Amino acid sequence: MSRTPTLALVSALMLMTLIALPLQRAAAESGEPEDVLTAQIPEAGSDISWGHAVLVLDKPIVEVVPIIRDYANYVQFMPNFTKSKVLAQRGARAMVYMEVSVAKGAFTLWGQLDLAERASDDDSVTVDARLREGNIDAFSASWTLTPIDGGARTRVDFRLYVDPAIPLPSTVFSRENERAAARTVRALRARVFDGPSGST
Repeated sequence: MSRTPTLALVSALMLMTLIALPLQRAAAESGEPEDVLTAQIPEAGSDISWGHAVLVLDKPIVEVVPIIRDYANYVQFMPNFTKSKVLAQRGARAMVYMEVSVAKGAFTLWGQLDLAERASDDDSVTVDARLREGNIDAFSASWTLTPIDGGARTRVDFRLYVDPAIPLPSTVFSRENERAAARTVRALRARVFDGPSGST
């Protein structure tokens, strides 16, 4: 795999990290409560960690799951998405092509992702995404939606792992994975409450 796109990713992530720092300070100084919990989760065999974000939505799961399943319209609300196209779908499995613009449009990351949905005994729904091919070395993501409070609300658990396999400090990429996870769940919340038109 060519290293040119991966080097572009490194530059983009570092720039995004520098941009995010003042934004985080401004949010902390505003006095608004932080309702998204984030963490870094170690990945076996890698120095780079998963980004993990948890958010509770005041909506039942039946109103959230269709948005997660609507892969073709991720471009309408996911941060920096410029393309999202379903290439094939059969039942709970899909192959989706996605492009993401980073560093204010300087670079475009792309990938074909395999997505698979599974249910569990606690009525949770999980959608896993795995990289099939693309211009990054490793990508995985996972949504888990769980009904809580008698089904009135939904706990959203999102995990993201991007490993560019570049000899730079792993903390740079671990932190960006965590930040990207937080941005993603916030984008989902905006979509749930504002809808496609951006009106409540």
